[in-house]
Amino acid sequence: MSLWAEIPLLVVVILGILLGFFGLFLVFFPGLTVIWASILLWGLATLFNYRTGPWTFTLTIATFLVITMLMILGNVVDNIFMAGGARSKGASWWAIILSFLAMVLVSILLTPLAGLAATLLVLFLVELIRIKDYRAAFKSTSSMAMGCGWAVFTRLIIASIMIALFVMWYFLLY
Repeated sequence: MSLWAEIPLLVVVILGILLGFFGLFLVFFPGLTVIWASILLWGLATLFNYRTGPWTFTLTIATFLVITMLMILGNVVDNIFMAGGARSKGASWWAIILSFLAMVLVSILLTPLAGLAATLLVLFLVELIRIKDYRAAFKSTSSMAMGCGWAVFTRLIIASIMIALFVMWYFLLY
């Protein structure tokens, strides 16, 4: 690839990675997937270093597979932390499912921050109706909020590893 094509592509990939990384602070935004898609764009544009030789191509594919597994793990762990936090304090599965639905709908209609607020509000209201104890409902809700915090922290670590692997790919394999 010529330098004139590589530089704009690299700028787009870096902007995508930055958008994904800072998007991780929003609960509903798929930051890990955006980072992964940006790295995939680089891989496709460079043919995963196919022209450099079989050994480099194999290492590049292996690196991208690790990045893919990290992205999937991060997306799964995210939901486990949130639901697990609420479930550990006695929230019902119905309350958790309804709160996730509220998060998706409100995030699409309004903003991801409003989606997070709706998630917590719906969980609190469903649990309050179900058990008629606002303290227990608040414990479930605060536990889910704490799970959101742990999910963000975990996704940031996973994203940092994904980005480090891409940097290694760029400087050592490309």
